Amino acid sequence: MYLTELECTVLEVKVIEGLGTTIDVVLSNGVLHEGDRIVICGLNGPIATNVRALLTPQPLRELRVKSSYVHHTSIKAAMGVKISAPDLEKAIAGSRLLVVGPDDDEEEMMDEVMSDITSLQSSLDRSGKGVSVQASTLGSLEALLEFLRVSKIPVAAINIGPVHKKDVIRCSTMLERAKELAVMLCFDVKVDRDAQELADDMDVRIFKADIIYHLFDQFTAYHKDIVESKKKSQAGAAVFPCLLRMISGAVFNKKDPLVLGMDVIDGALRVGTPLCVVRPPEVEGGPREVVELGKVTGIEKDHKTMEIVKKGQAGGGVAVKIEVGPNDSGPMYGRHFTDKDDIFSRVPRQSIDVLKASFREEMSKDEWALIIKLKKVLDIQ
Repeated sequence: MYLTELECTVLEVKVIEGLGTTIDVVLSNGVLHEGDRIVICGLNGPIATNVRALLTPQPLRELRVKSSYVHHTSIKAAMGVKISAPDLEKAIAGSRLLVVGPDDDEEEMMDEVMSDITSLQSSLDRSGKGVSVQASTLGSLEALLEFLRVSKIPVAAINIGPVHKKDVIRCSTMLERAKELAVMLCFDVKVDRDAQELADDMDVRIFKADIIYHLFDQFTAYHKDIVESKKKSQAGAAVFPCLLRMISGAVFNKKDPLVLGMDVIDGALRVGTPLCVVRPPEVEGGPREVVELGKVTGIEKDHKTMEIVKKGQAGGGVAVKIEVGPNDSGPMYGRHFTDKDDIFSRVPRQSIDVLKASFREEMSKDEWALIIKLKKVLDIQ
């Protein structure tokens, strides 16, 4: 139904020989006049300018096809119109076009057109960590941001239009914060050659696609590779939490290397885990004694070697081989600890940070609860 109230949307921003920068718009309702004062959303802020010419293609020709145009003094909806006016270089495709009437406040209208892009700014991650997103229009940017929100991919920066060097430089700040997020997701936009070369030099990844899902697939594959390589590099520093209890009488070797029969009471025991016993203070109120047992170098159940044993997995217990460093004599069963002592993984502060950063998804709620318990037992700050 035709309405006199103006409804107009910018579809595309184009440079036309002889006309300069123009905008193709869809006039859904109302009337546009030559000389109208218009306000549109721009990359560097709102744009207020005067319509120099209203153009439509020749009859039976398409707006996008290069040809001579028909000039109009006014155009009534609904029509596709090309508008020639000054200062349109930074106009944003997908934004609304408003006409300033005699009783309208131009400043208010400027705020109104900019509300479209400022509302999208609220989707940026408050921590400042995230990918950079670039799209061809406001609408496609909005759709991409919503898809990333649902996919739980944080976004640190947004922009509309082709990718230039300044966009790459802005994204490169993420290299120090979170390298796996130093990525540009570019939807239906061109990437400047200089920008691509700079990105290659700075190790910023640029993913391009015309379909949102393809962008997502490219990013998730890249992110998975980065996370896996990070895990491998940090695996040596990660000590997973576990609580063990000796099986009474199951002592196969009393001193280095200790070979003991144990049950996994909580968490998961892995080969390479350093173990310790925390003994009560000799004097009430005094410090508790932490006895370092050494590192787990082997786990066996029913003569089968195992790399990891989780709580409830080792019915009947497992045989655990524990060795100390070459220069240490090591503790002795019966003198430094007994089968009445609980045995804990020796989790240092650094390891807790590594577990939070790289192994969060591999840890269960019970294991995080055990970490909290170990912090108290081992007095980890």
